[in-house]
Amino acid sequence: MKKLLVNHGVWKSLLVMLLYLLLAGCTTSFTYNQLDWLIPWYVDGYVDLTRDQKKTLRYELEPFLDWHRNEELESYIEILDDIEAGIAAPLSAAQVLTWIEEIVAAAERTELTMLDVGLQFGGTLSDDQIQEFVDSLWERQREYEEEFLQRTEKEYASDNYDNLKSLLSKFTGRLSALQKDMLRDATTKLCRFDRPWLADSEEWLLELESLLQRKPGWQAAVENAFLARKANRSPEFRSCIDNNYAVISQVVANVLNQASEAQRNRLIREIEDYRVQFQRIIQSGGEV
Repeated sequence: MKKLLVNHGVWKSLLVMLLYLLLAGCTTSFTYNQLDWLIPWYVDGYVDLTRDQKKTLRYELEPFLDWHRNEELESYIEILDDIEAGIAAPLSAAQVLTWIEEIVAAAERTELTMLDVGLQFGGTLSDDQIQEFVDSLWERQREYEEEFLQRTEKEYASDNYDNLKSLLSKFTGRLSALQKDMLRDATTKLCRFDRPWLADSEEWLLELESLLQRKPGWQAAVENAFLARKANRSPEFRSCIDNNYAVISQVVANVLNQASEAQRNRLIREIEDYRVQFQRIIQSGGEV
């Protein structure tokens, strides 16, 4: 998953959506409310939490999970409905771009709401824990730089192709030779996004590290900086994002327009499976 996040930043928000899809549908015994255990476990990978802090975080997550279950899952179902209706006729890149933008918007809403939870919880951490958290973020940043920036252009294109193929194959099944050729051609048109992505990430971490000194008003300052981050991104970052959105929208439309009857039927089944899972979560209050 890390490679998908960095290889072409457009996938960052798509994968947030995909994470919820996978969590919702992984097994019949999975409960949506288990997220209040999974998220503290994830946070614990960045900073050691006490037992009481884990309980506090789970408690503070409850309103977020209620909001997500009662409001956001309905928007996910609407996106699925749009996709199912769209694939009934020849697709345009503009239609696919609309889906991407809807998914990105949903992911950004979730991200912003989670930020509120994180800022509230951050006030309960000790100075040593805050420093441990910052150090963990910088360690992850350096790991990403070492893993991704050393790739050659050929390796970068190959990674993009593999990731695109893997994502589409999950929903359509095996791709034809023509569809694979379409993906290979598209990867040559993607601008290299790992460099501006990591540069933007480093700039954000520098600002965040300063704000996490937790001077009076720090929580509002972090939220304001987070909201301003998107508007302040470099022209290179924004140009690369726009290019990659356009390329990916076009190739997804092309691949789906070439879908066989078996591939279309599988895609419709996948959509219906996710729709049913979301509806069950909403109706059952989190149990699936």
